[in-house]
Amino acid sequence: MHFTRFWSIVEATHDISNPCTPQKLDRLIDLMGFRADQHILDIGSGRGWLDTRIAERTGARITAIEINPWFNEVARLRAQRAGVHERIDIIEADGRTVTLTDQTYDAGLCIGASFAVGGLAPLLDTFRRVVKPGGLIAVGDIFRLTDTLPAALDELGPVPTLAGLVDQIRGDHEPLEMLVAPLEDWDRYETRKWQAAQQWIAANPTDPEHADLVTAVATMRHDYLHYERPHIGWAIVVARV
Repeated sequence: MHFTRFWSIVEATHDISNPCTPQKLDRLIDLMGFRADQHILDIGSGRGWLDTRIAERTGARITAIEINPWFNEVARLRAQRAGVHERIDIIEADGRTVTLTDQTYDAGLCIGASFAVGGLAPLLDTFRRVVKPGGLIAVGDIFRLTDTLPAALDELGPVPTLAGLVDQIRGDHEPLEMLVAPLEDWDRYETRKWQAAQQWIAANPTDPEHADLVTAVATMRHDYLHYERPHIGWAIVVARV
């Protein structure tokens, strides 16, 4: 099963594709201080909840990059229903291949999707190139809670501590905010995947990829409970470029 289809199924009932709440994202919007005359870049924009909310509340213009066609369909419909679709330009593409002009954007967002451009370091390089000097960036990413991670999480690559994550994102500037996901938000995010998957499995018994999804969801649940939940945290960090 292609990863875009997998995520469209397990996150079918998610408005926000991260262990975060609408209240925290509203707090993020307040902190970022978006204005109607600003142009914002959102890398890995998902189902478009945050971008629609920004456009509704502030009138800012947003360029959103998202590879998943199912997510983009939801995002476009969401923006249209909110009456802000003219403020949001969704580019359906691999974030690693999109051409972005230097010092074009007033702010940059990447909430839980640094993988879209190859990881945290390439993401920060991109933001420091395309966001205007002094502009704000908000990055949501994982950090490790323990000194070492189990071998089962090797595919994540190097995972910093929370202090290391903050230092990477802030660069030469002081960090402005840190929104850390409590375990309750993690559990809510993960268990909604299980529920959505079970609904799809029950409704699609003859789908050619039915067995693949059953196996993938069982692995995802096992890895979360045994490896990720005890060892991995998640936070949004805000800083200047």
